[in-house]
Amino acid sequence: MMPCIHFKGFKSLFFLFIALLVQSFAYADEQKKELPLWELGLIAGGASIPHYVGSNQRYALPLVLPYFIYRGEKLRADRKGIRGRLFETDRLSMDLDFSFGLPVRNSNKARQGMPNLHLAGQVGPQLNWTLLKDKHTELGLHLPWRIVMDTRGEYLGWVLEPGLRLNYNFDEDGDYKLDMEASLLYASKRYNQYYYGVAPQYATAIRPAYDARQGLHSISLKTGLLFRQNSDVRGSIYVTTKTLSPGVVVKSPLVKSKYYFSVGIGVTWMFMTSKETVLR
Repeated sequence: MMPCIHFKGFKSLFFLFIALLVQSFAYADEQKKELPLWELGLIAGGASIPHYVGSNQRYALPLVLPYFIYRGEKLRADRKGIRGRLFETDRLSMDLDFSFGLPVRNSNKARQGMPNLHLAGQVGPQLNWTLLKDKHTELGLHLPWRIVMDTRGEYLGWVLEPGLRLNYNFDEDGDYKLDMEASLLYASKRYNQYYYGVAPQYATAIRPAYDARQGLHSISLKTGLLFRQNSDVRGSIYVTTKTLSPGVVVKSPLVKSKYYFSVGIGVTWMFMTSKETVLR
């Protein structure tokens, strides 16, 4: 879920940096080869995203931020986000998966007069099953289950997000790559209520009280085109679409659009790498 981004100063940079990691604005090699343990660089780009899934208001975000890739044995940070590897075989692996939900301020028209939503962190195990892999194509099934808590330490429920991910290399060097992932988001009642529920005291003539329930939240399709100009300059274009139409929260008065569309472009320049290398 990608709620509203609306900050000032350092907090804005920090949260947008996390967003970049998760939204695949940079390129990280996945073929088995000797690669630096870590890389440090800068990323420049922009994105257009709705305030939150279901909002009909958007943000246009120009970005210039630091970018960090780490290829540790247990902890990794790259274009797939931040994750911890628990175990790995040729076809099966398990990560400690991390995600987030950015705050939503009540300056959003649909939420005027309601409490702000706080930054929410998500963490939990993710089972990965490689169904097909050759020099050009990798097809995998991913099954993450994450608990959700906000910055106040309040438990916000859990989410289950099974997905089918396709990675296709257009050339043997992996300089041009297409990533696609189709997934379902299934959420607990507490999670759906936090983002889409309307308590009676916040009901108005155009925003009736609403009690969310557990079930399917949305269906999404993420597409990214990744390219590498050379070892130091990399970039990507991504598009994410989601639909709330088959979900249990579609009748919430806070849902002003059943469809979610975001697009972003980013270019990274890696100017510092470790001398130590790893086989990845």
